[in-house]
Amino acid sequence: MLEQSILFPSQPAASLAEILIVLLIASLAYFVVFNNFEKHLPIKRRVIKLFVVVGILALIGILFSRYAFWGVIALMTLGQVYLHGWYFPKHGINGLTAEPHDKYLKIIAKMKGNST
Repeated sequence: MLEQSILFPSQPAASLAEILIVLLIASLAYFVVFNNFEKHLPIKRRVIKLFVVVGILALIGILFSRYAFWGVIALMTLGQVYLHGWYFPKHGINGLTAEPHDKYLKIIAKMKGNST
């Protein structure tokens, strides 16, 4: 991998080890901890989504720097903490199990603009 980021050569790029660690942690979180939230989607789509997200993060780390890479991950983590720790419980949905699941599906449909 590159030692320096492409757009900011004075900054270090994200290393392959960092990217693989993020892929491992994201996979565990996505398929073990928060599996109930995406169980309505086919596994193929879930795997593609995981690789697209990690691929975009890797691109950010290579183009901008490892600091941008970890900064985006920190912002995504804050968003997930907000969503699962405050927003879902406020709307009567368990933030770890997505129960009741029908209510969860209605909330995410509303978030996506597909309210029924």
